[in-house]
Amino acid sequence: MKVFRFFLVRIFFKKPIVAVTMLVLLLMANYIAFSTTRTIVSTNEGYSQVSRLNSAGVYIANLDPKSDIDIDSIAAQSMQDVYDRLNNNYQYGLFTDGYIVDLRNRNGIKVPVAYMNEKYADLNPFEYVDGSGLTFQYSLETETVLPVLVGKGLAEEYPVGAQFSVHDPVLDRNIEFRVSGILRQNSAHSNLYALDSKQYYNFSIVVPVNETFIKQAGIPFKINGLMDLVVTDTNKEGISKLADCIYKTVGIKLNFFSQQENIDFYNEYFVSSLWFLFIVAAILLAIIVLVSIWSSLVAVKLMIKDFTINLLVGLSYRGIRKIFYGYYVMLSSISLAGICAVATCYRYQSWISKDPLFITCGFAGGLIMMD
Repeated sequence: MKVFRFFLVRIFFKKPIVAVTMLVLLLMANYIAFSTTRTIVSTNEGYSQVSRLNSAGVYIANLDPKSDIDIDSIAAQSMQDVYDRLNNNYQYGLFTDGYIVDLRNRNGIKVPVAYMNEKYADLNPFEYVDGSGLTFQYSLETETVLPVLVGKGLAEEYPVGAQFSVHDPVLDRNIEFRVSGILRQNSAHSNLYALDSKQYYNFSIVVPVNETFIKQAGIPFKINGLMDLVVTDTNKEGISKLADCIYKTVGIKLNFFSQQENIDFYNEYFVSSLWFLFIVAAILLAIIVLVSIWSSLVAVKLMIKDFTINLLVGLSYRGIRKIFYGYYVMLSSISLAGICAVATCYRYQSWISKDPLFITCGFAGGLIMMD
């Protein structure tokens, strides 16, 4: 250890600019490797999650970029006519989120509410670890308490069986909810068009919706429900008729694509981005190797007398190699610790900003298995 400390101070740190350059290069290379790997892992999770949607006869709605929505011009009955047509002629999955309710919790986080119907729950379900799950067979006219799932971050304050009242932003009135299940920790849904992107539901409420609920919901909810509408058991002709009906009835132009088409669109950008990251990582690796060799040669040249003296008193060439290995292992360890710190800060930032759709529960401020 004394020999290593001697070489560290008298040789490797003799030119601190070289050590700092090496450390910066290692940080850059490790960060690119970390980001690339995590993106690949997240994308694979996205592929797995949307696999049920990627089948024949399934089409997903996407708002046409040229379509302008004028909510004020849409009559409530016209919008309901669209959903009546869906109920009578199609099988469809509805999921929409982003609504916020003021529910007391010890973290002071505004709680998002997600709404989904039974078909969507079958296609892209949430995993729950406690309770009995959701019930979709209810009537708002006869039942005053709705079953919901809550995120793991709310489980201690709102366990299974707990009841609470909130002002529901969709129905625009106070609704009594009963917790019927707790979501698995870090439950997430991948974006259907960017599979590496996720929204987490640790502090969310998931509400089941049915035809009765949709009828009483406001126009904004019904419009949002159409944005990512999933229609199953149909074909190109049937989905074209539905798109034409929606446009003629409420003036909203939707394009319907299969999930494979969405994946192909994503891959065009994803693959090119990965190639770019691989090329940058390869260039950095080549630079690191060259700088490592050059700095080692410079270190030997600067301190040839010290090397000679130590060799004469018993330091072997194998010992010298261990000293060099130890030096680069030390730099690599520092850079890896830096990457861990960056990842931790990234996750913890969501807690600081209280952004419920990106908060993760895990080690050291939210690090999860993917990290």
